Amino acid sequence: MRRPEWIVTVVALLGVALTLSASYWQFGRASDKSALLEQYSARQAMAPHDLANGVPAIEDIAHRQVRVFGEFAPDKAILLDNKLRRGAAGYEIVVPLQIAGDGRYVLINRGWVGRGRDRSDLPEVDVPGGPVNVIGTAVVPGRGALELSDEIVEGSVWQNLNLQRYRERQRLDVLNFVIQEESDRADGINRDWPDPGFGIQTHQSYAVQWLLFATLIIFFYVYYGFFRRKTSSSE
Repeated sequence: MRRPEWIVTVVALLGVALTLSASYWQFGRASDKSALLEQYSARQAMAPHDLANGVPAIEDIAHRQVRVFGEFAPDKAILLDNKLRRGAAGYEIVVPLQIAGDGRYVLINRGWVGRGRDRSDLPEVDVPGGPVNVIGTAVVPGRGALELSDEIVEGSVWQNLNLQRYRERQRLDVLNFVIQEESDRADGINRDWPDPGFGIQTHQSYAVQWLLFATLIIFFYVYYGFFRRKTSSSE
């Protein structure tokens, strides 16, 4: 029986090894994200942590509900651009709040507002005056966010939130997380925060696709290398 040429065998082996490695990596990422989802669910079930009792390490506070008492600094507010809700474009309003008795600030994501017909028509930032209590979930802004343009900051409109850039531009000592405010204030701001999916199904889908690629490589190698060759030689 004639066998496939050695170069074909090498290429097939490399292809199978690469696709299986990619599938294994995607399954690993799905497993890691599943652990994050479990952590998120467990921390959401905990009682809110009061920042007056201290600021935990970021790995202990992420995804947990927190409570903070202080005053907003509306002159340092920014708008995060290109945020979608049910297909509609808009902004997320981020305002620093000075923690009472602490002196430091924590950024509060107050929620989403729709964009007007004209991009120059920015929404008014409605910020409560005086001391306020804020309850919400602590989140860590994405690290290394993709920035498609050099114009990442235009006045109060930012393409994404980078805490270090915010500290440098606004000259404020803000904490290493943002609080997504959860309240029923009648101020026209949408605070219907989507549940974080962590992309688990996406990783699983990619893993299955890589397994299919590996299966196809093996199928075509065996079919064309053995059965098809055997048929051709018998003719």
